[in-house]
Amino acid sequence: MNPVKTKIQIGIVFILFSLNGCKKPETENILSITTDNIEIFSKGIYTFKGTIVSLGNEEIKEYGFCWSGSVNPETDGILIKLGARNSTGSFNTTVYDVLPGTTYYVKAYAKTSSSTYYGNEKSFTTPDTLPLLIIDVDHNIYYTVKIGDQTWMSENLKATRYSDGSTIPRVEERLAWFDFSLYTRAYCWYDNYGAIGSTYGALYTWPAAMNIYSEKDIKPGKIQGVCPDGWHLPDDSEWKQLEMFLGMSQTEADEENWRGEDEGGALKHTGTQYWTSPNTGSTNESGFRALPAGWRDGAGYFRNFGTSARFWSSSKRADYAWVRQLDYNSSRIYRGTQGLYEGTSVRCIRD
Repeated sequence: MNPVKTKIQIGIVFILFSLNGCKKPETENILSITTDNIEIFSKGIYTFKGTIVSLGNEEIKEYGFCWSGSVNPETDGILIKLGARNSTGSFNTTVYDVLPGTTYYVKAYAKTSSSTYYGNEKSFTTPDTLPLLIIDVDHNIYYTVKIGDQTWMSENLKATRYSDGSTIPRVEERLAWFDFSLYTRAYCWYDNYGAIGSTYGALYTWPAAMNIYSEKDIKPGKIQGVCPDGWHLPDDSEWKQLEMFLGMSQTEADEENWRGEDEGGALKHTGTQYWTSPNTGSTNESGFRALPAGWRDGAGYFRNFGTSARFWSSSKRADYAWVRQLDYNSSRIYRGTQGLYEGTSVRCIRD
């Protein structure tokens, strides 16, 4: 055997082996995606989860979830689009627009310029009864409650934009709040602490709640204001309708100051987790779940967190607007007016 020839052959084999060893496995060049667990976030609210395992060689132009009441959902059906992506890792989204007693099928997906890739299929079944849920422009989800012939939000509003996407000025500085004119639009979180807002909602000036700049902007009829589409700011008569359903007479409802007997207790969240003791008469029989978010006065000071709840109406008297108030040491409901530049909670009512 020619030793020179043998060495050349071995060298060629080694070079070929080395080159092949530098090549990535084919599977690493293919986009891979999985559909992960579906979790119940809360009653009627579900969280879909997925993972981009590997990116492949092409840019992800779009990814998200496809879901349907039929097996094998694909991108020609209902989609939740989460945009483009250039990294591996997990992602999720929350849905609430589901039907009762229905089985849904879900797959994560990702699109490149040439192909669509799907994760494995997952499914979940909704209960036979579901609460009516609404979502605002900031994607906050709210529970609702039917009280008599009315449907109310059972949580305080926390939207920071109007339904057209325009922003509401957030004002923290006390002196800036003190300098407000009569029709200044603004909101804040109690004590300027955003984490409070997730539970207690935002505090809005009346012009911000109404989405107006001056008195001439006030229109008759239902005022959507800061409320989501299909909902509006309750006027004084709608508050009275609620109170009379809970037991007040028309005469009582028309009065000012503290009225009724136990109607306020029927609106308050029970116990002392949120309300200061003794939280007199609280039963929450209505399901309204009023929380003591306090308010911000015209001088910019925060007042009565834990002891009082106040809510705007869309009705005005002179340079003041009608409000409702609940207190920790009373089971009655206060009806009165307050300055338009004060920061107060909002509950919306269905159109």
